[in-house]
Amino acid sequence: MYDLIIIGAGPAGITAAIYAARRKVKFLIIGMDVGGQVNWSSDVDNYPGIRDSTGIELTKKFYDHLNDYNIKIKQEEIIDVNKKGKIILVKTHKNVYETKTVIIASGKKPKKLEIKGEEEFLGRGVSYCATCDAPFYENKTVAVIGGGNSALEASLHLSKYAKKIYLMDINDKLGGEAYLKNKVLDEKKIIYINNMKLKEILGDKIVKELVYEREGVKKLKIDGIFIEIGLVSRSEFIKIVKKNKWGEIMIFRSTLSNEENLTSIPGIFAGGDVTDIPAKQIVVAAGEGCKAALAAFDYINKWK
Repeated sequence: MYDLIIIGAGPAGITAAIYAARRKVKFLIIGMDVGGQVNWSSDVDNYPGIRDSTGIELTKKFYDHLNDYNIKIKQEEIIDVNKKGKIILVKTHKNVYETKTVIIASGKKPKKLEIKGEEEFLGRGVSYCATCDAPFYENKTVAVIGGGNSALEASLHLSKYAKKIYLMDINDKLGGEAYLKNKVLDEKKIIYINNMKLKEILGDKIVKELVYEREGVKKLKIDGIFIEIGLVSRSEFIKIVKKNKWGEIMIFRSTLSNEENLTSIPGIFAGGDVTDIPAKQIVVAAGEGCKAALAAFDYINKWK
């Protein structure tokens, strides 16, 4: 049986794992992608001590830090987290693990359009990560779907590669931060289309056209489509903890033991973007991972 299982390998999960290795508890970290959402960030300029970096570069530093402690990440999909007596059962598509405590740091995942062709062309012209896939669209025409900060950032990043970017928004005007909006509107490669409704993605082996409705049904010839309409919490695998209306895991503070990052179930802690903490930032997630780990160690010490 493990003392601790950490679910997720983003900033919160990696921080918790480093603390667990230093504390020499018996632990396991399970995650499908090292770095999590950090990999989607084109520029990272506000992480202390790391200047003029990209998300991928910062993830490499995280990975190197894990290697310093010989921490291996099990790449297994979590199916269920439940509790039997005092023991917590973590079920993956391969195994069932027993543990005294769990830290859920699984982050968020992209929202889907839920239109025809989205699943069919995933990886063949449909992408949820401009930072990852922009270089594949050198001198090509792409569409970015969304109107908030993530869509604005994706459009600006793609403008370094693509010859033309259609920024497509269901709203009548752009959301997001003012400085990003100004940059987007000043960029000649970016064409803003508002008040539209997506209908279908068409192609053969790869994406060829995007069908949308705006004063009638129209077709747009494109080479790729980047979906940037927001994120949802990766919390569907655990049903026993309290969540808010957005699926974020609610965290509490125990006044008796002063444990932070506690969920509604004793022994199950949470940290990072999967929780209801308002600030969704890399440095905040790392701090929350640290807090969750320290709380879990306190719980382990009292576990009988």
